[in-house]
Amino acid sequence: MKTYPKNYPIVQVRNLQKHFPVGRGQKLHAIDGVDFDLQPGRTVALVGESGSGKSTVARCIMRLIEPSAGDVILHGNSILPLTPLQMVEKYRQLQMVFQDPNASLNPRMKVRKVLEEPLKLHSHLNAAQRTARLNELIEMVGLTVAHLDRYPHEMSGGQRQRVGIARALAINPEVVLLDEPTASLDVSVRGQILALLKELQVKLNLAFLFISHDLPVVRHVADEVAVMYLGRIVEQGPTEDIFRNPRHPYTRALISAAPIAEWGVTRKRVRLDGEISTPIDPPAACRLSGRCPIEQPSCSTRDMPLQEIGADHRVACPFAVDHFPERATG
Repeated sequence: MKTYPKNYPIVQVRNLQKHFPVGRGQKLHAIDGVDFDLQPGRTVALVGESGSGKSTVARCIMRLIEPSAGDVILHGNSILPLTPLQMVEKYRQLQMVFQDPNASLNPRMKVRKVLEEPLKLHSHLNAAQRTARLNELIEMVGLTVAHLDRYPHEMSGGQRQRVGIARALAINPEVVLLDEPTASLDVSVRGQILALLKELQVKLNLAFLFISHDLPVVRHVADEVAVMYLGRIVEQGPTEDIFRNPRHPYTRALISAAPIAEWGVTRKRVRLDGEISTPIDPPAACRLSGRCPIEQPSCSTRDMPLQEIGADHRVACPFAVDHFPERATG
């Protein structure tokens, strides 16, 4: 396990953008200027409704799709200019766990071969060393050596996701991107997988990017939350600050709709009326314009960058602090 200075950013995402052409010279702004850092031993969660751009961010970081602009910096060096062959080396440090283990595991391969592939590609281990590593990996994720000789269809959903986690950790990465890793699992299994991820993060000092729309899960696992709406981060800060004192109107609406129970706290449902803005060639203005309960005349024409409102807490709304003052957290 590698150690780093406090607050050392392994990955820095800067002004990341991805625009897809949709015909007639138009572009769909899937992500539009996203910034955050990933640090060892900590979890940043990206949250938001479907279509907000969360998974696109992860795929751009992994270079599964190419960003339109911005930068992804790994250990101080941009990875965007790298060729696919050069990126293979970076995948030793950067791995991903996908939402659906059924889709991410080859049904024709036994687990042994699934886990051995990254070892053959990224390591110089001989056959005996690979076997020892496979045994270590499978036990690390709570399975037995007997599971190595099973096909994915012979395993439960939770077991398949454990295999997916083992595959991501096979070559000792420093950063793992988790794209809805428990969304396809039964509730009874979800907690076990989350506990496993936390245990592995502490043991291996991993940096996690956790993508989810499940806010109770996010509150349980994340150190920092970034709330996305139509391709932009509208609020970002420490997890408890976001959940106890949400300031952006969209964050307040999102949290008020989630099944989050707090002793002695009654949450009033916040509803956003009006039509959702289109991400196709959007104006340089607040994306929530037309739906926001505190909208001002300038919101439909004025860009809304993130602004500091507290310790590591930023919000993309200059009117939020006055309309939604911080409440005591007790």
